[in-house]
Amino acid sequence: IRILLIIILFPLFYVLNNQTFGFYIIFAGLAIIFPLLGLLLKWQWYKFRLERWSLFSILFVIFTSGYYVALDPKNISSIFSVIILVALTLLIRYLNKDYLFPWEHMINTEQQHHMNYYKFVNMFTDVKQLEEKAVRRSYLDPLLWKPKPKKFNDNYMYLYLFIRSFARGKDAFNIILRLIIIALVMMIWLHQVIVILLIGSLFMYIILLQMSQFYTQQAYGLWPQVWPVSDSKVIKGYEQFLNRLMCFIGVVFIVTFAIILPQYSFFGLIFFLVGWLTIRNITKKLKYQESLLTD
Repeated sequence: IRILLIIILFPLFYVLNNQTFGFYIIFAGLAIIFPLLGLLLKWQWYKFRLERWSLFSILFVIFTSGYYVALDPKNISSIFSVIILVALTLLIRYLNKDYLFPWEHMINTEQQHHMNYYKFVNMFTDVKQLEEKAVRRSYLDPLLWKPKPKKFNDNYMYLYLFIRSFARGKDAFNIILRLIIIALVMMIWLHQVIVILLIGSLFMYIILLQMSQFYTQQAYGLWPQVWPVSDSKVIKGYEQFLNRLMCFIGVVFIVTFAIILPQYSFFGLIFFLVGWLTIRNITKKLKYQESLLTD
């Protein structure tokens, strides 16, 4: 893939560098050498039992500085980035001469790779091997208040379960957070009324659709066996959860839209309209599916 990208970028470099090949060759060499040296350094770093974030920080600084010197000042001194990577790899390799392979850490990493693959497939179908992990997020505790006695019944049970699963879940929360951040970045960057409305509406639809897995996790999990309730109350709790999520996302999008283009901020109501129509369509399909199952 890197070689293909280098070939595609050749005409751009050829024109920008006054039809010369020198700095294109340097860039192509860095694009091929950097990943290889980074992989060797990552293995030595891995054996030395250092934190991954420190490695990624160092590689980011070295790669960025190397590409910047090669592209902007167009200086051959970018080769020093390669020398630094080689020296760092040899140094840690020398320090690793008395270390054994971290077998347990390697097994855990391999299992994490499997889980990452299952998470990707789970976006399109249900995966039985997928293990959901819970994470304590103290800053979300206000969302998980203790239900009042009058709300401690089957009418509010699934609303609380859906909110709790989202607030404590590891995968869905991170996915939704990334989608919101990507949407905000694109809205701020593009800075066009129609484009912002399309992006906000599209991400509102994608986020609500992404939460469809929550229904299968709760409606067909352990709780219906512990405390059986009718399917209509499960769907109602799911709809209430989606409405709250839609309101939060809609407020974030409208505030961002109002800051960027205050004179058109009232158009932001389209986000709520798209969210409401999406939730209505989702619940309608769920009711139809449950009716087929009862038959």
